[in-house]
Amino acid sequence: MCCNVLVLHFNNDVIRRWVYPMFDGTVKAGGSQESIAVQIDQLERHYLVGRDIEIQYFIEQLTDDQQQGRILNLYGTGGVGKSYLIDEFRRLAMNANAAFLLMDSRGFSHTPQAFCMQLLRMLGYPMEKLQQITEPQSLLELCHDILIEKALTQKLVLALDTFEDMGDMELWLREAFFPQLNPAILILIAGRFPLQGIWLSSPAWRHWIHRMPIGDLDYISVKQYLERSGISQETMIKQIWVKTRGHALTLSLIVSTTMVQNNQGLELVDGSEVFEHIVGIWLKEVPDDNLRELVETVAVLRHFNQELLSYVLDRQIKTDLFQWLIGLSFIRRVDRGWILHDLMRDAISYDLRLRQPEHYDWLWKRCIMFYYSRLTNQSKRKTIAWEVVEWYYYIGDHVVRNFCFQKSTPNLMETLNPSNLAEAEQYLYNRQLNLKEVCLPLQNPDTGERFEYMISKEECFYPIKHIHLQELYELDPGIVKLMRDPQGAICGLTAIIPIHTGTLDYLLTHPLSSAYFQSLPEHRLRELRVPIEHIAGYFVKTIDVTDFEDVAIRTTAGLSFISLLISSDFVVTTAPPDLSFLKEFHLSLGCEQVKNVAHYDYDINAPTPYYVLDTRGGKLQDYLNKMIASFGLLDHFKQPDDGMSMLSEREKEVVGLLVNGYTNQEIAADLYITEVTVKKHLTAVFRKLNVRNRTQLVNSYLKKT
Repeated sequence: MCCNVLVLHFNNDVIRRWVYPMFDGTVKAGGSQESIAVQIDQLERHYLVGRDIEIQYFIEQLTDDQQQGRILNLYGTGGVGKSYLIDEFRRLAMNANAAFLLMDSRGFSHTPQAFCMQLLRMLGYPMEKLQQITEPQSLLELCHDILIEKALTQKLVLALDTFEDMGDMELWLREAFFPQLNPAILILIAGRFPLQGIWLSSPAWRHWIHRMPIGDLDYISVKQYLERSGISQETMIKQIWVKTRGHALTLSLIVSTTMVQNNQGLELVDGSEVFEHIVGIWLKEVPDDNLRELVETVAVLRHFNQELLSYVLDRQIKTDLFQWLIGLSFIRRVDRGWILHDLMRDAISYDLRLRQPEHYDWLWKRCIMFYYSRLTNQSKRKTIAWEVVEWYYYIGDHVVRNFCFQKSTPNLMETLNPSNLAEAEQYLYNRQLNLKEVCLPLQNPDTGERFEYMISKEECFYPIKHIHLQELYELDPGIVKLMRDPQGAICGLTAIIPIHTGTLDYLLTHPLSSAYFQSLPEHRLRELRVPIEHIAGYFVKTIDVTDFEDVAIRTTAGLSFISLLISSDFVVTTAPPDLSFLKEFHLSLGCEQVKNVAHYDYDINAPTPYYVLDTRGGKLQDYLNKMIASFGLLDHFKQPDDGMSMLSEREKEVVGLLVNGYTNQEIAADLYITEVTVKKHLTAVFRKLNVRNRTQLVNSYLKKT
C-alpha cells in the first residue's frame, strides 16, 4: 500500500480539479440550496483516503474513448472499503455524465430472469411492458438491445457487487450475458475474491480483466483520515494505527466509537465490541462450526502451511479442506505459506485463549515442538533460516513479539559508504539534538494486558553515545547499516562488528566492548582471532532508531537482531541496565547474562551487563533443550541415552571444553578451578562413560552427538 501514498501526493490535486470542480477540500455544513445527498457525497469524498491509484485508473478508463471491453475486478476482504470505493466510482461516473448501473447480488434472486428484470428496471424500461415478457431469452435480448442503444450516446458502467454470492449465475454471466455486450461498456466486478478458474485459464478473458486488489490502508492514509476526523494527537494516531492495522471498517468504527464516548478524542476506547462485529462479518464465510476449528487454529499460528497445520492438530488435514481454508478472503499467500489477517488473528486467538486456555496453550506448544524438531534435524539446519524466525516468535515473550513481529511498513537497510556518510552524520547530530523522554506502550498479545516502559532522555542517548561512523567504516566497511523509511529518510542505524583478527584489538580497547573481551582468558581470545575472511561471531555495538514508539521502525530494528542470531552461533550484546524490557527481550530469546562482567561506558555510576548467545559446537542442542524445558516440553523429546545424563553439570562443561581442543590448563582457567580438579572430573567421566583416555572420549562424544 505504500505506493498509494506517492500517488496521493502526486495526483490528488489533478484528480480533484477534474472530478470535484465544486469541492475545495473543506466540508461545508450545507445550505438550503444543497440536498442531503450532495452533502453526504461531499463528506464521503472528504473521508476517502489512500485509494488514489484505483481512482486514477478508473478515471482513465472512464475518459478513454478508445477503451474496449475492459473488466475491472475489485476485490478484498470484508470491511476493507470496496463498497465505499464503488460509491466513489459512481460519483466519478456521474461527474463525467456517464451512467452507473450498480447490481448488488443481494438485491435480486440469482436467476437469469431476475437479473435481467432488475437491470431493465434500472434502465428505466416501463414496468407494464416488462410484466408482459415471460421468456428468459426475450428478456436477455431486450437487455442487450437497450444497453447497445444506450452505449451509443452515453458512457456506461455496469457494476456487479458482492460477486461471490452469485453462485451458478457466474457461469451464465460469463457465457451468455457478457459476450453480447457493447465492448465500450465498462464492467466492474467487485467481491471478496479475485476472478479465478476459467476467467484466468482462458487467454481471451484474461486479456480483458484488470485486477484491482484492495488492501488495508497504510500509516499515512490512516493519519490523514484521523486528522480529517479531528484527531491530530500523534500518540492517539499511533495507538489507533496499531489497534486497527489500517483495516478501513475497523478504523471507521473505532473512530466513531471513540468520538461518541469522548468528545475531545483524547482517550482511545477499548473497542472490543467493534472487533467482535468485524470478526462476525468475516466469519460469515465460515458457516460450518466444525470448519471454524481450522480458522481458530491458524489464528494461533504466525504463518502456516498444510504440514504445520497437520502437525499442530495432530491429524492429517486433507488437501481439499486445506484448499477451502486458504480460499477464505481474510487469508493471504506469503513467501513461506499463508497468514491470517492481523486483526482476525488477534481477535480470534484472544477469544480462544479466554474460552479454552488449555487448548490454546496446547496449540502453542505444538508449534514449538514442530520447529524444535526442524532445528534438531542435522540435515536441514543450513536451509531453515526462515523457520528459526518462527522459532523465536513462539519461544519469545510479549516483548519479543512487540519488538520483532508487529505489522510493519518495509524499511530498507543500506550499508554505510562515502556517498551517504554525511547524511548518516547528520542523522546522529539530529538524534542528539532532539533527545526526549519516551513512553513505550506495549500490549501482551495473549492477554491484552498493557505495559508502559519509560525511556529517559539520557537513556535515549546511550545507543549513539560511542558511535563514530568514520572510525567504524575504516575498521570494516560493512559494520554500519542505515535504516530508511518508505520516504527514503534515515530512521535508524545498526553497528554490528564481526569478530575476527582484524577487529579483536578494537573490541579489546574501545568503549562498550572492552570490558567483556578483556575478561576472556587468552585461549578464548585465540579462538576468536580467526582470519578476516572467517567470522567467529558478532558484537552488537548499537541498534538505534529515531522513534521507539513507531511500530514499523521498532519491528525492523528487532528483526535485525533476530537475523543476527540466525546467521551466527556466537553473539555478544549489551543493553542499558535500567531498561528492564531489554533485559526481558534478551533472556526471552535464550541469551544468557554474563556473570561478574559489566561496563560503565553508558553511566559511570551504573554497571551495564552483557548478554551472550553461544551455540557453537555441541551447545546448540543444549540451548534448544533449555528453551523447550522452559515450556515444560523437554519430556516430549527425550534424546537417546548417550551416557551424558550420568554426568554432573560441571563434568559436562569439562567434556565440552575438552572436545573443543582445550588443554587441562585452559579448562581450569576457563572454569576458574585448579588443574587437579580438572583431572578428577576427567577420571570420573572416563569411568561413567566407559572410556580409557581423552581420544576415546572425544570420538565417543562426537559419534553420539
